Formats: sequence, C-alpha cells, structure tokens
Amino acid sequence: MRAPGYGEIEAQPFLQDPKAKKRSKWSEISSGWRLSLVYGAGASTVVLLINVGVTIWSSTLSKGEANSSDIQSNNRRILFQGSCEESRKLNVVLHIFINVFSSILLAASSYGMQCLTAPNRAEVDKSHAAQRWMDIGILSVRNLRGVSWKRSILWLLLTMSSIPLHLLYNSVVFSSLSTMNYDVYRVGEQFNDPGSANITKLAREQKWDNITVEQCITDYGVAFLTSRSDLILVVDQAPKTNGSKIFNSFYQNHDLIVGEGCYNTAYSWICPRIGCNAQACLGELPNVKKEANNWRPFQHRVKYCLSKPREETCRINFNIPVAIGVIIANAAKAMILLYVAFKPPEEPLLVLGDAIHSFLKKPDPFSKHMCLASIHDVKTQGAWASIKPSRWVPIKKRWAAAISRTRWWISGSLYGVALGVAIFFLSWGIKALSGSHSFKTLWDMGFGAITDKALISGFQGGSDNSDNQVIVSVLLANIPQITFSVLYFQYNGLFTCMLSAKEWSDFGWKRKGLRVSSEPVGEQRSRYFLQLPYRWSIPLVLLSILMHWILSQSIFVVAVETDKPLSWNFATCGYSPVAIVCVMIVSLVMVAAVVITATRRLPTAIPVVGSCSLAIAASCHHPDSVPQPEAPYHPLKWGVMGKSETDTDGVYLHCGFSTEEVGEPQDAFEYQ
Repeated sequence: MRAPGYGEIEAQPFLQDPKAKKRSKWSEISSGWRLSLVYGAGASTVVLLINVGVTIWSSTLSKGEANSSDIQSNNRRILFQGSCEESRKLNVVLHIFINVFSSILLAASSYGMQCLTAPNRAEVDKSHAAQRWMDIGILSVRNLRGVSWKRSILWLLLTMSSIPLHLLYNSVVFSSLSTMNYDVYRVGEQFNDPGSANITKLAREQKWDNITVEQCITDYGVAFLTSRSDLILVVDQAPKTNGSKIFNSFYQNHDLIVGEGCYNTAYSWICPRIGCNAQACLGELPNVKKEANNWRPFQHRVKYCLSKPREETCRINFNIPVAIGVIIANAAKAMILLYVAFKPPEEPLLVLGDAIHSFLKKPDPFSKHMCLASIHDVKTQGAWASIKPSRWVPIKKRWAAAISRTRWWISGSLYGVALGVAIFFLSWGIKALSGSHSFKTLWDMGFGAITDKALISGFQGGSDNSDNQVIVSVLLANIPQITFSVLYFQYNGLFTCMLSAKEWSDFGWKRKGLRVSSEPVGEQRSRYFLQLPYRWSIPLVLLSILMHWILSQSIFVVAVETDKPLSWNFATCGYSPVAIVCVMIVSLVMVAAVVITATRRLPTAIPVVGSCSLAIAASCHHPDSVPQPEAPYHPLKWGVMGKSETDTDGVYLHCGFSTEEVGEPQDAFEYQ
C-alpha cells in the first residue's frame, strides 16, 4: 500500500549549467572558495611583512649597556625601558597583537589544509570503488590516503610550519626587570663621629629617603628590588663597626637561583629568627612588620632607615633569533598558501552542498538502493552491497550523532588530560607558594606578572649560557600554546560536524538552495567560512585569540637583569596562578558549550550522514537512477520521491533530494 503524505510531482524550469561557459583564469581565482584561499594567502603575506618589518626595525634598537652582562646582549633588542607598570601594560597589548596575528595564520592554514584534503569527484569514486569513503566538509586526516601525493606533502608542510609558530611566536616579545644589587650599612643615630666619616659623607652627598621601619621591611622584603638600592639602618646604639657595610645582596641574588649557601634570597637578612630558610622568611614577613618597633636584623634595634631611591628599569625585549624562526615558518606557510591559491585543486568537494551538487548531476553507482543509509550503517554493515532496504524510524537524533565515537573519545581524552595537567600544575604551583594561599593573595600576585613567589624553581634553561636559558625557557613556556592549537583543531571539528548535520537535517522540513563553495548560481547560496555560520565561527575565532593570550600570561619567560657589569643574571619561567585558573574556567566553558550543543535535537529524522561521502551520495539518487543535471540550481527538499511500489508488500522505492514535491516518510514503511 502507499504511504500517506506523498504529493504530486511538478515539472520546473531548470537553468543551464554555468560551468559550460568559459571563464578566465583570474575570474576563477577571484570567486568562491578560491577567493578565500587568496585572502588567506594574502593575510599570511601581510603578517609576514609585518613580522619582517618589525624585526628589521627592532634590530636597529639598543642592545643594552655595552659593558653589561645583560641577558642576550647580542640577540635581544630593547623595545621599551621604563617603569614596571607601563612595561606590564605594554607587554599585555603586544601579546594581544601577537595572538591576533597567530590566529590569522592559524585560520588561513586551517582553510588551506581543508582545501588540500577535500577530495574531488574522481577521488571519491575511486575510494567508493575500493569500498572506502571520504570525509566531506571537514578537515580530514583520513582523506590523505585518497588525495594526490603532492597535496598530501603540501598538507604536511603546512602542518609542520605551524609548529614553530606556536612554539615561538608568543616569546618573540618578553619582559625583563632590572634588580638592583645593594649594600646595607649600619650606623648609630649620631653617626657624625670620625669612625663613620665615610658613611656620613655618603649620606650627605647622595639623595636618600628617610623611611619608617615598616616601609623599609616592605620595600626591601622582595627578591627583585626595582625602585631602591643601598640602605642605611639607623640603630638605637652605635655598634663597634659603626658605618661599616654589613651586607651585600649580590651573592644572595645568586643563591636565589642555584640554591647554594645559607641566605638564598636577597631579603633573608630581614628575618633574623628564621636563619637559612628563605621560604619561611617569605611567610614570616607579615609578622616581622607587626613587630617593626623591635626589628633587630643584625642584633641592634632599627629606629628608621635611609634608603637610596632609583628609577625602575623594566624592559620589553625583542628576541631576534626567535623572530627569525617565526619569519621562516611564516614565510613557508605564506608561500604554500600562495601556491595552493594560484594552483588550486580541481573542483574539490569542500562543503556539503558541493557533494550534493555533484551526486545529483552524476549519481554515484556504488550507493544505489541505500537511500536511508546513515554514517552508522556504512561503518557497521561492512560490505556496502549488503545494506538492504531500511525501515523508517521517525526519531530525531541529537547533534552528537554526527560525530563518531572515535572522535568523541579522542576529543574527550585530549581535553581530560590537558585539564588534568592544568589542575595538577595549579595545585603544585599554589603549594609551592609561601604564606597565604587565599584568592586575594593569588590575585595580588598579578595576571602574568613577574614575582619571585611564582618561579619554576631549579630551572634555568639547562645551561649556564644566558642565550640558551632564554631559548629553552621560550620552548617550555610555549608548550601550552601548541597543545591548545591541537585541541582547537579538534574542537572546531566537533562544531563543524554538528552544524553540518543541522544543515543536512534542515532539508527534511523546508526547501532551500544548496550552499556551495564555488560561485553560487540560480537559487544556490554562498557557503559560510567552511561549514560554520558566522554566529558560530566568529565566537570560536575570538575564543581562540582569548585562550592563546591567557595561556601566554599563565606561563611565561622571566628574565632578571642586574644593574652592574659582571653581575649575575638569569632566565627561567614564571607562572600566574590566577591566569591558570582563568584557563581552566575558559576550558570548562568550552566543554560545556560542546556538551550543550551536542544534546540538542536535530530538526528532522533524516538519517544522519555526518561527513560520510557514501551516505551523502545515497540520498542523491533519482528513483529511476537518472542524472539530475539542473536540480542543484533550484531549491531542494528531502523526502519520498517515487510513486512506484512493489507488487507484494507495497514498499516505496526511494527517498532523496528533489526539486519537485516530496512526501514525508512514514513509520514502519521500508525504503530503498
């Protein structure tokens, strides 16, 4: 018997195939998906020119004092030198720009990689003949075995060019601070006696600030002293060695890093009761301030202090070797994209509409009589010829059905491991801090700010050479960047699959034109950026920029310089607990967005084909197996197409796409 809901077929006028018209080479390049390739290649080239220009300009800037042992005195240039607050703000702004450029390169590269792995019709037919299917509309590694070797090599080169960008780009610019080595003198209140003539002369000849004991403890109780230098402790009783130098911070700054000696921070002398335990001194500082009236760092009670002020010298540095590495990777990426743009693949099936267009014009011989085949059927039923007529089940699947279990498992595992590692290092980093672990304390440490409380202790880049220290620190600091880039590709793929399934399912309830990657003709529509509508793609790009920036503030290169020639300096990595917490929050929001989206129901019960080329082809057959060369240019709808039914059980023969009126499949009927 005939299922109800089937309408009559009306003939409609069709358009001529526009591809029969000859077009110039430039007109082909300047339209459709090829134009997007040109834009991507152009954007990469613009970023390359900016990188080259900034590097050349930076190479003319100061290296620092010629007689100093500044970090990377040969390899770095100073973009800015001044107050630490201004340096911090400028560092944030520069890293925002860097991450915008990085995201532009990532988006252009991703588009080029998808174009290279998108199969053409001949490659799809060849795979179907070998009982393999190819992905349509997503960035696919599995397609590499089905496309030409030249495109596979170009895809691999694009991938490899991304690695140094993510490992190096955020550390082209890094901040450093100059810490002052200082001497501490001790004198009695009346230090005009002959025994203290030198310190008296020093106090009179130079500008000194008279500060309270509590302020003295606050200002000097830091590992990196940036705004003060020499200190005179004025005590209640004149010591025997009145006016003599009793402490020098140089050796303690050295011990801060190598972990040798008794005082292993420059301010351990402030805590006389602690002795050698500098970490304990850090936690004891609040108590020392409370007892400031009885502060006795060198056996004598301090009444007030004379402190020599100095201008802060924080710097924004430009790393020339790292910038050259970025330029080489950027140039390779731009050249590959330019090559692909001007010698693009022949008519690739980039998006879902391209595949429907192709299979309607030239039906796929390997997918006949499979009109209700889903991607699940193709994967589970083995030999395709064994796929039999299917019974219609009017259940609307969730968006998650468009994604394979393997992809879900890989995505979940990668995010789970990454989040677990972040939680572990956050816990480890907080435990390593001395003193209070309250949120206010962590917040006061700053967002990406350098502090001795949050250094990766015992790590100095694996070498005593400061150049090597910086390079190794750069690589360590940017491991999270490349990790997130891999995760983002996977994340973007999840949304691409789900939104492709939504677009496919929409054909079951409303008639609409195909979205194609080439120039639209007739009722066709231009494609989104790949498969993502702008209300999805723009937030994802902004999210990528935000996450890369937060990561750059979570773990970063720390360079500490000293104010005197031949004084010790070092490079290591610092971390910001608050920024790491922000990374975790954004990560959880990203996971929640995927889960919420995946649980939504598709608008119709059309079989979910995902990105499977065979399942897509199965829905593009006419009941009489004839080509429909003009159908792709008209609005299409999916439904029951044929009037024929068998003599025995009345089974409708076919469902699929049609420009004509179609009926709705009925429960308990089988279709083929």
